[in-house]
Amino acid sequence: MLEGKKILIISAHPDDEAICCGGLIMLAKKYRAQVKVLFMAVGLSRQLLTGKTTANQRIPEIKKASKFGNYEYSIKYQGEQFMRLDTVAQKDLIDTIEDTNRAFKPELVCIPFINSFDQDHRAVSQASIAAFRPVPKNLQHQPKIILEYEEPYSWNSGSIFQPNWYFDISKVLDEKLELLKCHKTQLRDDPFPRSQGNLKRLAGLRGAEISTQYAEAYHLIKGQLL
Repeated sequence: MLEGKKILIISAHPDDEAICCGGLIMLAKKYRAQVKVLFMAVGLSRQLLTGKTTANQRIPEIKKASKFGNYEYSIKYQGEQFMRLDTVAQKDLIDTIEDTNRAFKPELVCIPFINSFDQDHRAVSQASIAAFRPVPKNLQHQPKIILEYEEPYSWNSGSIFQPNWYFDISKVLDEKLELLKCHKTQLRDDPFPRSQGNLKRLAGLRGAEISTQYAEAYHLIKGQLL
């Protein structure tokens, strides 16, 4: 299914691509699919555990992750918009996604969960849905599959993720966790939800749902056979 395909991952921040789609990225590497990650923002951020991180710290981590994961990337905003994408005009986000879609022409697209607790994720998800609205193919490239990706948080009724699409990542889970390690400033210990231990537990739970050891879960928004 993935062999030779083009996959676009729209990531509000660096490390979201590894946490939520790292298994898919490593499967794509294995099957020689082409992956592009669109990072919407990187910049100064207040961290609960490690104080502040800056773009100068995060960009080398992105470069290391992209090399390990064999993906290309682009960054829309570097600076004050980081963690403030909900204050950016949706039209600006939509234009960026449409331009990337037009240039890259992906067959599979992964976007953030619309009900994320994170304001940046919600803003990017809303813009993505608008950017990939159905229009005639002669006006805009139409990906065949669009998926929302799961975040490792589900602590209120509005944030419960309901997957209906899975990738078996049993053979690449360790590589997914290594990909996350590239984002050194974002590593967390258990029981932090985005920790490697919790990601492994979540992958085990999703794997059990499809009778495999480990899986990555998504919600299908649009789909047809690749």
